[in-house]
Amino acid sequence: MNWIDNLEGLSADTAHCVYSQNGEEGVLEAIFAGIGETNRVLVDIGAGDGIALSNTRLFIENGWAGARFDMKNGEGVHRECITAENVAALLAGYHVPTDFDLLSLDIDGVDWWVLRAVLRGGYRPRVMCVEINPGIPADPAVAIEYDPLFVNRGDDYFGASLSAFVALGKRYGYTLVHLPHYNAFFVRSDLVPEGVPPEFPWQVYDCWPRDPQHRPWHLITEEDLA
Repeated sequence: MNWIDNLEGLSADTAHCVYSQNGEEGVLEAIFAGIGETNRVLVDIGAGDGIALSNTRLFIENGWAGARFDMKNGEGVHRECITAENVAALLAGYHVPTDFDLLSLDIDGVDWWVLRAVLRGGYRPRVMCVEINPGIPADPAVAIEYDPLFVNRGDDYFGASLSAFVALGKRYGYTLVHLPHYNAFFVRSDLVPEGVPPEFPWQVYDCWPRDPQHRPWHLITEEDLA
């Protein structure tokens, strides 16, 4: 039995949960119990107020350090507008090492493009918890058209599909290890034991109204992943 097996059955109902919305803390704790911790540095992009529904607050209380960002004011949260153009420079400016333990990403918008910019910038978090869009099919690999000024309007036009994140993760050496709901957990592939299932069951959640403007989705290409 390896640590991957310990993730089975972890969900919003069964995972340890103090601040997070769906037991993300418990899943992350199980992953780090398996792969170990190194510098205990985290980055949280879309940290909200730093407390409610936070994937990282518990880690901060347990002595982790790092940088948490949001457009809102929050406890221990840097007020920054994160874009694909500025995210790598911001991480450098806040002295985030290139190899850090945890990235949490949830901005309900241009998440895929921001993650690509983080990885293109040479950053290699050991674990990534990223929100996917559960209101669209897992395939094809699509993301919203990039717009640094994008504003979520409460409909289903945000983020990217599961396969878009899986393709990006694969390009930069990451394996999807857990998908309990609409947060996908990736671990750097050199830390993952052999035999991890390459696919996970997928269910579309009709939680949001359809985009009334019918804005186009961007089909992820090999050029996007280059």
